[in-house]
Amino acid sequence: MKPVLLKGFRFLIVIAVAAALVAGGRALIQRKKQSLARAPKYVAPSTLVDTATAYLGDLPESHDYLAIIEPVKEAKVTARVTATVDTVLVDEGDTVTAGQVLMTLDHRQMDAQITSVEAQIKQAQADLEGSRGTVASLQDSLAYWNRETKRDKALAEKDTIPGAEAEATAEKMNEARGKLVAAREKTNALVQQIASLKAKAEELCTTQSYCVLKSPFAGVITTRNVDPGDQAAPGKALLVVQDAGTMMVVIDVPQSDLPAVKAGLEVTFPVDGEVRTAKITRLYPALNRARTLRAEVVLSKEEAAGLTLGQYLTATVVFQRRKSVPLIPVASLIEGNLEHPKVFVMKDGQLEARTIRVLGTACEQAAVEGVKPGEEVVVHSFLGWARLADGMKVEAAR
Repeated sequence: MKPVLLKGFRFLIVIAVAAALVAGGRALIQRKKQSLARAPKYVAPSTLVDTATAYLGDLPESHDYLAIIEPVKEAKVTARVTATVDTVLVDEGDTVTAGQVLMTLDHRQMDAQITSVEAQIKQAQADLEGSRGTVASLQDSLAYWNRETKRDKALAEKDTIPGAEAEATAEKMNEARGKLVAAREKTNALVQQIASLKAKAEELCTTQSYCVLKSPFAGVITTRNVDPGDQAAPGKALLVVQDAGTMMVVIDVPQSDLPAVKAGLEVTFPVDGEVRTAKITRLYPALNRARTLRAEVVLSKEEAAGLTLGQYLTATVVFQRRKSVPLIPVASLIEGNLEHPKVFVMKDGQLEARTIRVLGTACEQAAVEGVKPGEEVVVHSFLGWARLADGMKVEAAR
C-alpha cells in the first residue's frame, strides 16, 4: 500500500473515532439532562415564625398603682386631762365594741373634789332651808309690826297714847323690814351658791368621766402606746382604733396622671387569685411635697372579703374602655417604629410589612387600626425582627 493511501486511511480512522466520541458525549449529556429533569427541584425552606390571630374585643386603657388597704374610720384615743394611766384593758389586735372601756386614768383627786363639793351643796341646802324659815318668820313679824304701827299712829293722832310710843312702834316695823330684806338676800345668795356648786360638781363629774376612755365605734386596736403608770396628756395618742368592718383601697396618684383620674372610674385589684372591681369614691388634693392625689375606693363587705388592714396590693385604674376593636399582642409590634408602627402579617405563606395605628395598649394587648380580625400577625421572638423581611416565605410554628 502506498504511503499516501496509508495516511489517508489513518486520518479517516481518527475522524471516525472522534465522531464516535462526540456522539457518545452528546448522548451522555442528553441522558444527564433527562435525569436532572426527572429529579425534584430544590425549594428553599420556609422560615418558622410564631403568630397570633387578631380578634375583635374590648380594651381597657388603664394604669397600675401601688395601693394600701386602710380603714374608712380610724380614731386616735387621747386623754382630755393630764393624769396618770391607771389601767389599760386592751392590747393590739383586740376586737372592741362601741362604748367599750379601753383604759382608765387616775381620778382619785377628782373624786375627793366631788365629795367636797357635794358636802358644800348639802350644807348650803341646809342653810337655805333655815334662811327660808327666817324669811317666813320675819314676814309674820313685819306684818304684826305693820298693824301695830297703824294702830299706834291712829291712837297718837287721838292723843290716846304719846306720839313717842307710836314712833317707837314704827321703828320696830322698820327694823323688822330691814331684817326681812337681809334674810331674803341671804336666801337668794344661798340659791346662787347652790347653783354654782352644782355646776362645779357637774363639771368635776364631766372631768371625772374623761378618766374613763371608751371606744368610739366597733373595731380593732391597732396601736397601743401606753402602759399603767405612764403620764397621759391632751394631744398624745394613747390607743388607735380602726373600723375593720369598712375598708378602702387608697391610691397615691402622681401629678402626671392627675388630669385622667376622677371619681367614678373603675378600679380592679387582685384578692386570692380573683380580680375584683370597684369604683373611685372620692379624691383629696395633694398635701405632701410629691404633689400626689389621694384616691379612695370604699369597699363593700363583699369587695373587702379576704383583705386585711395595712395590706399592699396592685390597683389598676381603668381610664377608658375601647369596645369592639381589633386586638393583637403588644409583642407583635415591630420594635423601633414608634411614630409609624408596623406589624408583619402572614398572608398566603408570605410576610407583609403593614403600617398600622395603635389606639391603645393594656394587659399586653394592643388595640389597632390596619389589621382585620382573623388575620395572622407575627409575634416577636428572641431572635428579633432583623431576620424577617417583607415578602419572606414563612410558616406558622405549631
